[in-house]
Amino acid sequence: MSVLSNEQGHTVVVEQRMPVHAMLLLAMAAFVTLLTEIMPAGLLSSISSGLRVPQAVGGQFITAFALGALSAALPSTAFTHRVARKKLLLTGLTGFALVNFGNAFVSSFPLSLCIRFTAGCCGGLIWAMFAGYATRLAPDGQKGRAIALAGSGVTLALVLGAPLSAFLGHIIGWRGAFTALGGLSFILIVWSALVLPDAPGSQGEVSFSIVRTVRLPGVLANLAVIFSFVAAHSLLYVYVEPLLGPSGLGGWIDALLLLFGAASVVGLFVTGVLIDRHMASLTSASIVLFACASLILGLALAHPLPVCLAIVLWGLTTGGFAALSQNAMAHVSGTSLDAAQAMATTAWNLAVSLGGLLGGIALTHATIGILPLMAITLLLVGLVTFVIGLRPLLG
Repeated sequence: MSVLSNEQGHTVVVEQRMPVHAMLLLAMAAFVTLLTEIMPAGLLSSISSGLRVPQAVGGQFITAFALGALSAALPSTAFTHRVARKKLLLTGLTGFALVNFGNAFVSSFPLSLCIRFTAGCCGGLIWAMFAGYATRLAPDGQKGRAIALAGSGVTLALVLGAPLSAFLGHIIGWRGAFTALGGLSFILIVWSALVLPDAPGSQGEVSFSIVRTVRLPGVLANLAVIFSFVAAHSLLYVYVEPLLGPSGLGGWIDALLLLFGAASVVGLFVTGVLIDRHMASLTSASIVLFACASLILGLALAHPLPVCLAIVLWGLTTGGFAALSQNAMAHVSGTSLDAAQAMATTAWNLAVSLGGLLGGIALTHATIGILPLMAITLLLVGLVTFVIGLRPLLG
């Protein structure tokens, strides 16, 4: 085992075997974080009716969260990069418990948006420190696997988020769904406080510097890869229902999203097994397979079987991408990991926002078939950037 000290001088013991229980807790934290973000998508009509606003306005629940995450990731990391990781995680989870309980009882839509923005700030805080916490707890040679294990909560939330929130909304109402999520956050706080190992923040002379971190070889290239991949995913995923229209599969959207989620789970499993030995190959394969899926959609959008195949390929690539990109960032950023992960969080949320925006603009001037072509363009840019600027550094 390794013995470290946090900023208060307390001894922190890091086992030389994978702390599976700790990774499970981090996975649950990731699940709560992402579920808090996407749950309104499954409750949109109920929220809009309950707060007496149109659905287009109610959809800003998700936008407010994304803006909060964008706003908070870099400044919160700058102020807290020396704080012990456990304290930081518990702070973020406490914030989630409060904001979810708050959204369950507030009746003012403007106040609800402010609460959602605050929730996004908590999300930005957690996402920015998440990979660094997992790698600090992991033994040497298994840091990629640790990120994949801890990040499994993201895939679980993507698979279960919309149907689970819709189910809860049907059974106990949208306010009850937010209350349940606040209760889950509280349980996780207690569980983590009792058994989650601590890990130190930045040590010694390490300082938070965006300019210095961006200048590190591979960091800017990885940010570009993250942005291109996530923007491509976002502009397809946000408009997946109209994408299924030409093939006649629009009525099967729930089943196809579950198929996408199941493929994502398989992709995450494969990534977790191979990431520490084949990180570069897995990353390039993910980008290429996603581009192939987009090409199939572009060429055969009116044919059900090719569309189903494209969804499976798309899901396979998406499941492990977060772990791959986070592990690559840990590899190239060294002691500047916290700053690099904060920038990665910002790039990710910016890509989510702009992907949906670009897709909406494109659809006002062209048919639905333009979206796969836009995704292919973004992915080819990401692939070239990866091959030139990042792969040589990953071995």
